[in-house]
Amino acid sequence: MSQRFAKTRSRFRRSFALSFLPCFLFASIAVFPQTRGPSPQDRLAEYKEKFDKEADPVHKAKALPKLGEAQISDFTRRATADDVIGAFLTLTTYRDEVRSTFDGLKATGNDAEKKPDGFKELQIHLRKALWELDRAASLVPTDRRTEFHGIHEELSRIHNELIGLLFPREPGRRKN
Repeated sequence: MSQRFAKTRSRFRRSFALSFLPCFLFASIAVFPQTRGPSPQDRLAEYKEKFDKEADPVHKAKALPKLGEAQISDFTRRATADDVIGAFLTLTTYRDEVRSTFDGLKATGNDAEKKPDGFKELQIHLRKALWELDRAASLVPTDRRTEFHGIHEELSRIHNELIGLLFPREPGRRKN
């Protein structure tokens, strides 16, 4: 009888522990969010230094997504805090870095369709960045919207040109 009671008790403890373990893990993550590590805004200087240090356009394009994500996050944070001048300084710096990276990639002479390294990373990052900027457009004051839309249009133009370089053939067209 005592053996049967011990097995039942052991099974009960095991099932109790397994059912409450996920709840405990979720609660610990919710209560201690500072253990997740530094945010991209905190690492902006580190990403900028790494980006500026790169000389190869392909490596620059691969370093840009982290820096760009931090810059767009900084733009959103500053625009929310009504620091419009700082927000636009960050955004114009970001645009200039995207433009210089794209021009550097084109200057390599690589065919983006056959060797997409760098082009692909920049295109994927720009797609996400444009989406984030669309979400942040409502934070921009009305007197600065034309400047914001000009930056957005230039980034869109670069994105569209990247798509054209990566996928130059028209679907459904026969080769001659």
